[in-house]
Amino acid sequence: MDSKRAIAGLPLWLAFAQSPGRAIAWTLAAELFVIVGALALHGTAELGWRAVTRTTVQVAFPLFLVAFLAAPIARLWPGPGSRALLVRRRALGLAFAAALLVHGLAILHLAARVPGTLSLELEGVVGGLGFLFVAAMAATSNDAAQRALGVRAWRGLHGIGQALLFVIFSASYAGRFAENPRYAPGVLLLGVALALRIAASLQARSLRSRTLPIE
Repeated sequence: MDSKRAIAGLPLWLAFAQSPGRAIAWTLAAELFVIVGALALHGTAELGWRAVTRTTVQVAFPLFLVAFLAAPIARLWPGPGSRALLVRRRALGLAFAAALLVHGLAILHLAARVPGTLSLELEGVVGGLGFLFVAAMAATSNDAAQRALGVRAWRGLHGIGQALLFVIFSASYAGRFAENPRYAPGVLLLGVALALRIAASLQARSLRSRTLPIE
């Protein structure tokens, strides 16, 4: 009943995520739009495909942030809107996975055209690990997988995966910001996201400490 009320109170901007299938479809449509736009503006040679790799991850980034912050927002500001966001977290997470899949395919296409695009240096290895975690998280974003893994293992997988992706995005945006100030909004959003996660965690610990029995 609570989930139905949350869905009924879904904010307009979350309407695309009423179901995982719908969220994925809209995300793939957005990715197709930015790919066509990037290739139209920059051509279909190396420059164009480098633009595709940048724009496809820019579609994935806000989806990651919203999924990453759904639980902290619901804890810090409980209400119909935050409950609706929390109910749609799975759909948003799968939409992010779809967007990142497109980004990964764009990187592989660029690598096939431009030797040396992929490397076994730290950045490439960590990035590849991030893709593996996204695949694992997407594959286990269902009730059957959660029951099979057990709640503790499932939360561990998704918690480590989210933390790794946050580090990857942070390192990527910080590195680009050092070269170009137009990436400042991304750095700022990541800083705010981290602050909200910490605040929600501290609030949860405070509530648990208050409910502990006094010996």
